[in-house]
Amino acid sequence: MNDSVVKSVGRVFEVLELFDAERVALSATSIARTLKYPASSTVALLKSMVQLAYLTYDNAERTYFPTPRLALVGAWLEKDFFVDGHLLELMNDIAASTDESIYLSWQSDLEVHYIRVRGTEGLQSTPTVGTRAPLFRSIAGLTALSLKRDVEIVKMVERLNHQRRKHEPQVDLATAMEQIRRFRTQGYGVGYDGILPGYGSLAWVVRQKGTSRSLVISVLGATERLKAKEKAVVQAVKAAIQRAGAA
Repeated sequence: MNDSVVKSVGRVFEVLELFDAERVALSATSIARTLKYPASSTVALLKSMVQLAYLTYDNAERTYFPTPRLALVGAWLEKDFFVDGHLLELMNDIAASTDESIYLSWQSDLEVHYIRVRGTEGLQSTPTVGTRAPLFRSIAGLTALSLKRDVEIVKMVERLNHQRRKHEPQVDLATAMEQIRRFRTQGYGVGYDGILPGYGSLAWVVRQKGTSRSLVISVLGATERLKAKEKAVVQAVKAAIQRAGAA
């Protein structure tokens, strides 16, 4: 967990994301073991979530499970933000047609946040839900930036270089702009063996209807395999996005 996150708040969302990953009822013991929480504080946290009606407790089985309230809280997002409710279906469509792992991310200031994943079987050391990546070092980030004006990008690079820690490399503006402009021209981002050695990524922007906000869908796979079928993947993703009306 990031040091800037309030521990109790972070744990609530880690528990919810664990249920999203497992999709079964879980005991307090299994939750504490998986997330490496103290047993007593795990029980207290879960009891609070039950009191707030976000989890239900089965006394006979001694397990917890999310309630419909959790789904209802975010229902408006799936309808209004996720391309009229079809974005998750779009991810499934792309995963099926490419046979690769699909990532959904968005820009949050100077970082990219991964918020949904489909199909990560066989992949090692790849991003998980909640992972954050540098905006100017990730294909997803550079793809998101392709919608911004050059003057905005220049200001972001200046701010990032000013805020960076001593051990962090500066962003080279000329190199970044070259990549971003290439991505703009071809309509998608692509890169291999970057911050994830051995892996490649192809990325597309999908827009939130009626606003300037955007999300990025990335296809992630082993470099050699993805390079060999890059053209086919590009065609498959473009067709899926067109079918979903998410362009």
